[in-house]
Amino acid sequence: MKIFKKILPVIILATCIHINAQKGMVVGNEIGIYLGPTFMQTDYGEANNFKSSVNNGGFGYGIAYIADFSNSKFNSKLFSFISKRLKTRIEFSYSKTLFEYDGAPVENPNNPEYKNFKAMKGKTKLYNFGAFSEIYFLSLKHSSKFQPYFITGISYSIANPSLKTTEALPSAFTPENENVFLEQQNVVSFSSGLGLRYKLNTIDFLIESRFNSFFSDRIEGLDSNVTADNNNDTQVIFNIGIVFHLNNKKKNLY
Repeated sequence: MKIFKKILPVIILATCIHINAQKGMVVGNEIGIYLGPTFMQTDYGEANNFKSSVNNGGFGYGIAYIADFSNSKFNSKLFSFISKRLKTRIEFSYSKTLFEYDGAPVENPNNPEYKNFKAMKGKTKLYNFGAFSEIYFLSLKHSSKFQPYFITGISYSIANPSLKTTEALPSAFTPENENVFLEQQNVVSFSSGLGLRYKLNTIDFLIESRFNSFFSDRIEGLDSNVTADNNNDTQVIFNIGIVFHLNNKKKNLY
């Protein structure tokens, strides 16, 4: 709930932008496409283990509609200031991540379950639908070709995990212990990150990095009761992409 309290002011401000239009809401429509690598921290490794996150990687891509309100006119200086630094994004994305167990048991061949952990191979396909705010450090009216921004928002995700092994599952992951969940997962996640756009006529090039925190520990199909693995699953996303400006000549919509 603390996360929702933090982003609630952003949602309220975005709503007020629409309500407080004086001479009309002017919307710049943009379409973005992007792709890049993804990395996940799950029960296939120890919590806060950088090596584990890097080894459990994949690839993703997405498409987004982005609304730019910077040409709107408002009767409030506050909302005028906000409109020149805020864009809203509706996004659909897909990613696939491959997993191999990496952690203390695998690093110790003398562990009696070493082969069981080593034989585990997993995969998760993620379908995400999200709503985000892009908050720019410089005014969107600024002449600079470089536009850095902070991005934050919420996604609804559908996860399809799978697991294969040539050995028996380790005792930490067995259906009898009710910590293997290979059915479809439906989960909400919170994202935040940083990005940079480079303006070039009617298109922008972007690079972006986001941290995605799921409200679930079963994205990869495992929910271990081991202390080192009991955090919720997280994902780091790196994107490069292109944003197309659909209407250079802004039209008053109202």
